[in-house]
Parts: sequence; C-alpha cells; structure tokens
Amino acid sequence: MEEAAACNVSWQLAPFVQSFLEPHFCREIENWTGEHAAEFAAACPDGSYPLAWTQLHREYSAMFDRQLVAAVQEEGFSREDFREHISELREAADALQPDEFLPGCEPSYLPQSSGVCAAEFWTFLQALTASEDLDLFLRVMFHAVLALQGSAGEDAAGAEIEVTVPEGVCAGQMLAVEYLGARYELQVPDGCEPGSVFRARIEILPG
Repeated sequence: MEEAAACNVSWQLAPFVQSFLEPHFCREIENWTGEHAAEFAAACPDGSYPLAWTQLHREYSAMFDRQLVAAVQEEGFSREDFREHISELREAADALQPDEFLPGCEPSYLPQSSGVCAAEFWTFLQALTASEDLDLFLRVMFHAVLALQGSAGEDAAGAEIEVTVPEGVCAGQMLAVEYLGARYELQVPDGCEPGSVFRARIEILPG
C-alpha cells in the first residue's frame, strides 16, 4: 500500500518536474545563461568576486521561482510537497540508467505526458540546485563561459586575462587569482601598483 501511495504521489507531482522541462522555460534559461556568460569571464584576486554576480544569481533564481509558483497554482500542491518529491526522485534516479523513466513519471495518455527520464531529471536538478546555491550557479556560468569561448573558436586550453592589482600588493609579489573557478598564482609585473591592470596568459585548469 505504501509503495502504491508513493507512486500515486509521484504521478500527481510529475507535472512539477515537467513544468521545468517545458521547451519555452528551457529556452529562457539557455538564452539568459548565454546572454550573461561573458560577464563571468573575470579574474578575481584573492577569491573575491563582483557583487554583480550575486545580483545575477538572484535574477536566475527568480526565473525558477516564477516557474515553481505557476506549477504550484496549476497543480494545487505546496512547495514543501515539491521539494520532498524531488528528494525522493533523486534517490530513485541514482538507481536508474539515463534513458529509464522515473517512478510515477512514465509516459501516459491520460493525463497526456511524455514522461521524465533520469537524464532529464539530472539536467533539471542541476539547474534547480544552481538557482538555490551561489557556488553551483557560478560553476554553471563558468561552464557557459567555456562553451561561449569554444563556439567563438577561442583556444579552450588557454586564455589571456586582465588582472587588477589590489591594495597592499606591489610589483614582484605573487597574487592569487581565481578564474572560472580555478586558482592561479601570478607574479605582479614590474611597474604595476595598486589599481593598475596587467595581462597574463594562463592555462585553463578544471574548476
């Protein structure tokens, strides 16, 4: 009985997940990510990052929040139901092959549904988690930067970055810089002082 009830709940809540896989919403996320990717190709001294990134994360999160609110209103379930359901589906997806359908999320005619397979669920979950976690959001955007650079024919193995020398650092000193989630140690060139900008060629490391 408990298993049957769980399947029924999964079937009822499947539209929540499917609402985030709708083509128009996926395009909205993809377009937004591509539009803002270049803003994340910045070198950040001492592990800091631009405050603008926090604001962009809020915008990204707001898109998911609007979609969730719409699904809640349409299906009549609470956000708590949704999050509990996602946790259960994650456990189920761990045991499935990418093309296997999640329990309760198989294709159906009544109601009409194309179903949700494990691969689609993991894609959805990564995006949803990034909307709630800044570090994971940055990882998504850093990957978008690399994809953007690759599509532009740029060297995926290296990059030339601009670094602003922070206060308290002078020529000859080593400066820790983060770029696309990876850490680099760069020597400040002669003639540079706080506030000045120098360029450095780096090898792209996995973030």
